[in-house]
Amino acid sequence: MKYKGFLLATAGGVATMSGAQAADLPVKAARVTPAVASWEGWYLGLNAGVANQTSQYDPYYGSYANNQGKIGFIGGGQIGYNWQRGSYVYGLEADISGLTGKTIAPPLSGAVGKGNGFEGQITWLSTFRARAGWLINSETLLYATGGLAVGGVKNSFDFNGLGATPSVAKSVSRTKAGWVIGGGLETMVNRNWTLGLEALYVDLGSTSASTDHGFGTKTTTFKNQAVIARAKLNYKF
Repeated sequence: MKYKGFLLATAGGVATMSGAQAADLPVKAARVTPAVASWEGWYLGLNAGVANQTSQYDPYYGSYANNQGKIGFIGGGQIGYNWQRGSYVYGLEADISGLTGKTIAPPLSGAVGKGNGFEGQITWLSTFRARAGWLINSETLLYATGGLAVGGVKNSFDFNGLGATPSVAKSVSRTKAGWVIGGGLETMVNRNWTLGLEALYVDLGSTSASTDHGFGTKTTTFKNQAVIARAKLNYKF
């Protein structure tokens, strides 16, 4: 009995010591995998870039004269919402911007230096677009976009640059609706901020104005387009 008691006491002591030593050993922390930030949700941001405005008009005989390559500044803001399904991101975005620069052409008659024969400009622009994209990786989105464009156009035409009859002078400022298409690349800097580059083509359709030049009524039709390249900064809520 004494021998059996001695064995039980020894075993209990060893177990107690082993438990105490085990409690003193450092515990290895469980590995935590960082969560991948989601693209889904509301965002708000600013944009700035360049716009190459193109204006067209039918000067007198019904054929359009092209005035290409007037580059100006474009800047504004945007708001949107994204939905994410795996590697695919869908969304809606609306923006509004102001533009500088205008296209010009000399008079069709010999009155050079008396004024411009034509001036065309998009003064402000707003787009309402759908976006659909694919995640190259969890932080980089490649997307296509398109939808409705609305803008303010200001066009004037003066056959001989003198601004008086029979110069057939016309001027029109209107809000026009058209279409926009493009694409972009956007990267997630952190969970709340994204940076992107975007290219858009905008067509605001045609605008007409009529005047009496002394030999009957003359109607001139104007067209306004723009190619836009801009950088975007967004805050995701």
